[in-house]
Amino acid sequence: MKKNWFLLSVMLIVVILAACSNSDNISEPGPDSSQSSENNGKDSLIVATKLEPSDYVINYKWNGAIPYINRNIFSKLVAYDAYSGELFGDLAEDWKQSDDVKTYTFDLRKDVTWHDGEPFTSADVKWTIESILEKGDSANGYPAVSNVDEIETPDDHTVVFHLKKESGVFVQKLADYQGFDILPKHLYEDTDVEENPYNKEPIGTGPFKYEEHQIGSHTKLVANEDYYGDGPYLDEIIFQYVPSEETALTSIEAGDAHAMTASPAFAEISRLEEAEGIEFKSDPQGIVQWISFNVDGSREYMSDPVVREAIATAIDNEEIAEKLYMGLVEPAESWYLSSIEWADNKSVRQPEHDVERANQLLDDAGYEKGDDGYRFTLTYRAFETSIFGTTDIPIFIQQQLEKVGIKVDYERFEWALRTEMLDERRDWDIAAGGGDRGPDPLFFASYLKSGSATNKMLYENSKVDELFELGEKAGTKDERAKYYFEIQEIIDEDIPMYNVVEYSIPRVFNENYTGFHWQENAVNSTNHMFNSVKKK
Repeated sequence: MKKNWFLLSVMLIVVILAACSNSDNISEPGPDSSQSSENNGKDSLIVATKLEPSDYVINYKWNGAIPYINRNIFSKLVAYDAYSGELFGDLAEDWKQSDDVKTYTFDLRKDVTWHDGEPFTSADVKWTIESILEKGDSANGYPAVSNVDEIETPDDHTVVFHLKKESGVFVQKLADYQGFDILPKHLYEDTDVEENPYNKEPIGTGPFKYEEHQIGSHTKLVANEDYYGDGPYLDEIIFQYVPSEETALTSIEAGDAHAMTASPAFAEISRLEEAEGIEFKSDPQGIVQWISFNVDGSREYMSDPVVREAIATAIDNEEIAEKLYMGLVEPAESWYLSSIEWADNKSVRQPEHDVERANQLLDDAGYEKGDDGYRFTLTYRAFETSIFGTTDIPIFIQQQLEKVGIKVDYERFEWALRTEMLDERRDWDIAAGGGDRGPDPLFFASYLKSGSATNKMLYENSKVDELFELGEKAGTKDERAKYYFEIQEIIDEDIPMYNVVEYSIPRVFNENYTGFHWQENAVNSTNHMFNSVKKK
């Protein structure tokens, strides 16, 4: 009997050990294996994504990682088409403004449901905007709605906004990519909106539904079959977190990913155009790569406009555009954005590159060179972003400013440290900047208006503030243009920033897919929205 029990025990141990041995050879499921379209029989899109969000709601706190994903989950009242830059109705079918541009009426779609099945109504719009107003200027979405005095909802599909003062650009503000999304009242009302669990497991009205987020790995969205707009034509999207652009590009070339949110190195473009199985498209954007000057008065040299002018004159942005970006972007000339011609004041331009003149400006201002050949030292901070070149441009500028006797201590940080370094410590002279300037000049205001959270320079000019206010009140582009022209004339004198290049994003993607937001055949897609993407 004892012998039989011994034999049974040995056999049981062998079975257990064999099972453990087999389990050691089973890899954790992930986007590369179990979630690919070839393995699960679904039409899947795998997007290599550089930045991983901690949640998915931008209404109250801005996080640049969020829109890469949440554009597919949430909707706006109105939005900008990524390809054409034109406004389109999203949750709103139509809208009209009063003659005094103080009242706006929106007619909402009647066929919209939230991802949990509840109907979308005007009450959701009213609650969302009032929640932002309640938070005040600490909320990311506040600049878009701060002018709202009262919101009426005469029925479930009509919203009427009464404004405190005239605004000819209220609709454009609602469409701002960096603004806010409409949230479900039934899941947020009477909660702490910034701590609401649905910020991390979002319920929206967009073309895709949130399914899961595995930290450090991926976020998975699945098709919303009840979506009111174009698409979706895919069963699922996997946003796979890949911090390295090089690794993301390798994944696309290997077929493990189908697109990437960040830009590949521009030096790779000529090779990519010939690579088998992938396509390349240059995607012009209303994006500028610029440098900000700390003009808060605490920095000895940056407080002098002559120094800022000398720096702008010493920079050779044509060299940067050619060598760093392989000639695929335009060196900036405008103080605004030359691609938006109606608002670009062509009578004023940034200083032309002229090392001799830059040296003369500094000599005349009394900044003499020391024995080491330098006049003074500046601190330059840059932060990792998905826009290629943000942390490379400083290396060029560092070399170019040496030619006029300015030493630059360049420091590079992760994006998460940007607020601490620029806003809290403020021990910097120059900072890298980059982002949208369009498709309307009103979005340029946030970088220049006094007190704005995105005005890292702490630049203040009451006349500039007044002109932006007047531009907002104007009902037509022609009226507004004259105010924006004058702003550019003032910037030409003050030089609180310098535009380096007007950016185009090199889009690399799998040739078996089409309908990306950077392609003409995308229908009503904002940046980073994949509703129109389909397999060929």
